[in-house]
Amino acid sequence: MKKSRKAHDYDCIALACQGGGSLGAYHIGALKAMEAADYSPDIIAGISIGAFTAAIIAGNEPQNRVSQLNAFWKEIAWPDFFRVPEGLADLKKWHNQFSSYQGFLFGQPSFFMPRFPTPPYQPAGSLGATSFYDTAALETTLAKYVDFDLINVRKKARLILGATHVRNGHQHFFDSRVCKLNVTHVVASGAMPPGFPGTSINGQLYWDGGCLSNTPLDGIYDAAAHKNTLCFMIDLFGPNGQEPQNMDEVLLTIKELQFSSRTRNQSRQVADRHYLAHLLHHVVQQKPAGRPRLRQVTKQLHEAVAPTLFDILHIIYRKPPSEVPTCDCEFSQSSILARSDQGCRDMERALRKMSQLHREHKKYRKLHAIGSVVRTFADGHLLDSYFPNSTKPSGRTRRVEQLS
Repeated sequence: MKKSRKAHDYDCIALACQGGGSLGAYHIGALKAMEAADYSPDIIAGISIGAFTAAIIAGNEPQNRVSQLNAFWKEIAWPDFFRVPEGLADLKKWHNQFSSYQGFLFGQPSFFMPRFPTPPYQPAGSLGATSFYDTAALETTLAKYVDFDLINVRKKARLILGATHVRNGHQHFFDSRVCKLNVTHVVASGAMPPGFPGTSINGQLYWDGGCLSNTPLDGIYDAAAHKNTLCFMIDLFGPNGQEPQNMDEVLLTIKELQFSSRTRNQSRQVADRHYLAHLLHHVVQQKPAGRPRLRQVTKQLHEAVAPTLFDILHIIYRKPPSEVPTCDCEFSQSSILARSDQGCRDMERALRKMSQLHREHKKYRKLHAIGSVVRTFADGHLLDSYFPNSTKPSGRTRRVEQLS
């Protein structure tokens, strides 16, 4: 029998699906482990390939989500030109490099195809002049796997998609509780230039949300800050703890650092923001409302406070040696399956560890005003837990082992 969600003290389960191209297959296994442990998400946010994943999750009943994701990824992947036996990392790496080149040259089935002629031999202002690939097939493919009636009318789950407004350079979140979403919004979130063309919505041009931020955590926080929330943040990029030894490793490490540093900062900023809202709640509870001006200030404070939990379970995908610098463009079926399997293993181990820590953290919260805890895992191992606490700035990052 599955556990009741109330046993975990959370009213809302959120999932943030990051951009990362073909690495997004990791989300499949992570979701599979979440659903099996009764952490079925109520709010799903995505950017870039994560937007495709998020839409498929929100647009299907929980029991069908994993199978629909598997079907989508199988449709957009090229079959392996040969199977590499387990344990042959160097051969697998060569296979993966060839597979990424295959995608660059021929595109991906039911996803994108190269344009001919290529820019700049296209009329100025046309889609062909501003992108190397045609993504017309993607809309048809997504429509097969996403039930937008489930999202917009029956509202079984809340879908949030991050995109970049090209003219003003601002991040914009398309929210199913604010506007009616369709496949165009999903494609807009994944319109990464210069490969893919921008998408026009209501006369405004949008690019991939990853142009500004690769993780839609802010969108989730704005939607769920006033509920006891556990947010699963799946990070497809992260340092592996090793120094690069060749140019391939240098190129991959650069990509890892560029995206992982933003994710780390973003999660901690959200935790600090929620911690301050949590403290404001205690202040408001103690402050009597007297004169009209004070009553107005108190009312404004009540709107800003958050007497809730907003915990983040941060899962980092640690890449195996066979991944190449172009791993986010490598869509072979064997690699997709391997990433999905690893996502499932990593999430299962992280959830087991989190369950062990749950009672410890409840005790800690009775002694300290904490509105958020950020737990970071890689390969299923706990790296650290972040407890925002302005009274101890030197000890803001604490390893959980030190608390036991």
